[in-house]
Amino acid sequence: MQIQINTEKCKKDKICIIECPFNILRENSEGFPEIIPKAKDVCMRCGHCLAVCPSDALTFDGLAPENCEPALKEIAVDVPAMEALLKNRRSVRVYKNKPVEREKVAHLMDMLRWAPTAKNLQPVHWLLVDDRDKIHELAKMTVQWLDQNNAYPGIAAAWETGEDMILRRAPLIAIAHTATDALIPLVDCSIAVTSLELAATSYGIGSFWAGFFMMAASRHAPIAQYLNLPENHAVYAALALGYPKFKYHHIPERREAKVTWL
Repeated sequence: MQIQINTEKCKKDKICIIECPFNILRENSEGFPEIIPKAKDVCMRCGHCLAVCPSDALTFDGLAPENCEPALKEIAVDVPAMEALLKNRRSVRVYKNKPVEREKVAHLMDMLRWAPTAKNLQPVHWLLVDDRDKIHELAKMTVQWLDQNNAYPGIAAAWETGEDMILRRAPLIAIAHTATDALIPLVDCSIAVTSLELAATSYGIGSFWAGFFMMAASRHAPIAQYLNLPENHAVYAALALGYPKFKYHHIPERREAKVTWL
């Protein structure tokens, strides 16, 4: 990792030094920022120093400000829009018989590169399934696992009648997985899937967290073999997605927020 300072542009305002999460920058003898030599390996490559410099004076790991997408000067989503998004979010379990277009999925995956991860390690991998037969097989193996453990007998009974209460015949399953020895794998994958759930609404795509599948995937060897994840990887979150068959007309009430101040 290295930073380069354009001394003609740098205002010596120390903003990059103040912003650095791990305090690895300091002023040199001329007042310009520099990396503390022994702290170089601590850098998590978050790019804050590059992003925050108002004078475009800092190049990070060869990436210059003029080659970056400009950040918005104001937050793009205003408060009413964000409130509406969160209030209108539903766990969608009934879908149109319509596939989710792969070009839209590709765009969503690209957006998710900016979801936060612990120490910016970006460990999340995605396994996407849009083959109906494979989705059916994953649901079937989950039902078998539940049945073997005498859990939720109503789900197995429903399966026998042709009803899928596991993946709900969703046309797309997005599985977030990473190495079991990652820093905080459950948190990183949960943030990624939450981000996907919200981002998907921009395309009119609904979703629900595939909780039963998530439990079975980490405990049932046949599912692990079927998914064929990289060695030492595990499923930490999964989302079923598709176009909602029905529209929602009301926002059900929720309990008051449980808040205290310390």
